[in-house]
Amino acid sequence: MSIRSMGARVVFAVLASVMAAAGASAQEKPFREMLGHEHAAHVAATPVPSVAGVWTTLNYGSPINPVHVALTHNGQILVISGSGNYPGNHVFTAGVWNPATQRMNTFVIGSDMFCNGMVILPDGRPFVIGGTRSYQFTGLSSTALFDPIAGTFSAGPNMADGRWYPTGTVLPSGMVMAISGLDSAGNMNKTVEIYNPATNLWSPAGAAFASVQFFPRQHVLPNGKVFESGWNPDTQMWDPSTHGWTPVAMTNYGQDRTYGTSVLLPLTPANGFKPKVIIMGGGPSSTNITATTETIDLSAPAPAWAWGPNMIAPRIEVNATLLPNGKVLVSGGSSQDEDPATAVLAAELYDPGTNTFAPAGKMAYPRLYHSNTILLPDATVLALGGNPIRGDYEGHMEIYSPPYLFTSAGTPATRPVMSSVPAKITYGATFTVNTTALSNSASVVMMRAGAVTHSFNMDQRLVGLSFTPGNGTITITAPANGKLAPPGWYLLFIVDSGVPSVGSFVQIE
Repeated sequence: MSIRSMGARVVFAVLASVMAAAGASAQEKPFREMLGHEHAAHVAATPVPSVAGVWTTLNYGSPINPVHVALTHNGQILVISGSGNYPGNHVFTAGVWNPATQRMNTFVIGSDMFCNGMVILPDGRPFVIGGTRSYQFTGLSSTALFDPIAGTFSAGPNMADGRWYPTGTVLPSGMVMAISGLDSAGNMNKTVEIYNPATNLWSPAGAAFASVQFFPRQHVLPNGKVFESGWNPDTQMWDPSTHGWTPVAMTNYGQDRTYGTSVLLPLTPANGFKPKVIIMGGGPSSTNITATTETIDLSAPAPAWAWGPNMIAPRIEVNATLLPNGKVLVSGGSSQDEDPATAVLAAELYDPGTNTFAPAGKMAYPRLYHSNTILLPDATVLALGGNPIRGDYEGHMEIYSPPYLFTSAGTPATRPVMSSVPAKITYGATFTVNTTALSNSASVVMMRAGAVTHSFNMDQRLVGLSFTPGNGTITITAPANGKLAPPGWYLLFIVDSGVPSVGSFVQIE
């Protein structure tokens, strides 16, 4: 692989009427000049919205290259560009996108946070790990914390060495595990470090596994351990109590799934909170890409990868987003890396219950390297970015409205309504939410606010909750502990007859 391949890589309001183009701000001008005109909202054609959903292109695009995105607990999206994959750019930028106005306010940041790892701390602050020290490529040892209320960054403590293309994982304790990335000398950082938000300090936590590569795809399991699922084929397990690694299983594909993705499937009372993971796409080279998927049941005595259904086409730089109904939106990517001519515009919905894919309409724009998708509080999905050519990027932003938001006639589905949702909940405790009348098929889920980059959501998680219906209320039991739901901010959804409510943020501690 080349150095370049190695690294330097709300709802019906949207459908009914996209914001009128009025009073463009200065930071929007580059995007609009790039378009050459102010375009009308475009709705990609879909045969049946209640089957495939609807893709909508917003009137206003991203004024910066959206390499990293995170959903904050005030419902807005933090977007980090840094230098934006352009070595000559020394004005490092970030922005905040407001779903209500569909506008992004940008601002200058003090370091090049391009190619960082990012998670959201239990208190709700996005935590940025590392970034670009130089385009040779070398990593920054610095960290940064974003206050979503003030809209500003502050410096965090430095790590022991640089990390460029690292992964962050919020542990059951609320501490953060950092792994991988190139260090300040351009070598792979083969150490693990732990950040303690209570002390604002890093501490060493042993070595990484031997075959560690960029952006390991990691998930916290209900037993408290951390499962690593690629893109290396020899998947691993890390024990926070011993800082030791144990091999789990070799994938059937048997090769690197570079820029493939991985999703921890829903943990629910119905499935006994058994952890299952699906990996998909990627490949060992920029032209050798796979459409295959694999799943693994980590509750089994001897977990082993099993072939899953193939996607509609090979996908590298593929994005996957969990939805409140437990399905996974799979979109973007291409059959040859960084080649828009081979972009896969067709999206798919993976159903863990049936282990099958179904069509999910078509995106209007290629979403390749540096593209992202992220769940919004209204249960739609934002898709943005794409940067296969250095110095340029795809500025259009799209919203996917899943099939659950439509009736068979194509009209808006009636959604459950929640009120009196508590801001904080406690592990194992019950809490009450006011709601509309629910059917016997209703469910309640908590979904962790996402933090996405380079085809992987480091904070994505769905946990189903037990509840008891009352007269206009439901009494819900919070997750038992941080192993099941690491502390922090989650979107609470009621899903009735397959239709989700608008999500409400709750903080569990």
